[in-house]
Amino acid sequence: MSVPAAAPLYRWCITLLALTASSGLAVHAGVSARRFAPEFRDLTIERRHVSATSATRTDVLFLKGPRERREFHWAGAGRQHFVSIVQCDRQLAMQLNPQTKLYTTVKIDNHPAPRGRPLDEELGALVVTTFDAVDTGERRPAGSYTARRVRTTVTVDASPGANEASSITVTDGWYVDLPGLGCSEGSATARLTGYVLRPGGLRDRHEYRTKGTARRGYVLEETTRVTQPDQALVDRIELIEVSDRDLDPSLFEVPASYGRALPLLGGGYDLTKRDTLPNRVRNYWEELTRMTRSVFR
Repeated sequence: MSVPAAAPLYRWCITLLALTASSGLAVHAGVSARRFAPEFRDLTIERRHVSATSATRTDVLFLKGPRERREFHWAGAGRQHFVSIVQCDRQLAMQLNPQTKLYTTVKIDNHPAPRGRPLDEELGALVVTTFDAVDTGERRPAGSYTARRVRTTVTVDASPGANEASSITVTDGWYVDLPGLGCSEGSATARLTGYVLRPGGLRDRHEYRTKGTARRGYVLEETTRVTQPDQALVDRIELIEVSDRDLDPSLFEVPASYGRALPLLGGGYDLTKRDTLPNRVRNYWEELTRMTRSVFR
């Protein structure tokens, strides 16, 4: 799951929200995979994310047998730190806040994710997006795994009058195959799309084309350059460490000193507050007050 680096970190909800109001953001996802328990060799991958538009972040992936652990660290004054643990042998996923020593636990869904609701008919200008992924044939060791180099180009050709701008995104990266991440056997794909409408305008008509189909995998390092008519942005994922040293099994358990986080009435959890009766009553009262105000506004 992706967590922003700003204030929303303090209220980290497990529920994935698709915002469909003014931004027009839509999520389309299809999963062709069944849940199972992999048997990973011990592996540690640490990376640094350097973005032109957000704070620098580091993350660490730990794998051992049927379990995985991910740590997320955000740079800056807040210095946020969050942890997720997946136990495929128990079909459980946990989120931990080391600052407050609170955690949540949810059962992993064993059914394919439903596809997103189809968008309404699109009547505006045509936008053609072409995907091209090419395996360079280059290989290099990554611990006990082998990394592959793949170059990907996404070209967006927008017709005159389109809301979306033309762009070229070139990604050059090294990837390793780690089948079983997230307790999923097989392939899992998702596409996140967004649109912005001008006042009185029509939504763009989208057409998607594919040329090269080289698979990628888990990113070890990657450089992405996005070029638009009025700007160029570069994002990087830098490899800090790959190691196959033995890992302590306790890394993949919730520490005994942690307490359960507060479940929210509207869904998700507040990882800054412990699950107690007074906190539940306060949350319910706040939600009731908010709903009452919205009705009688």
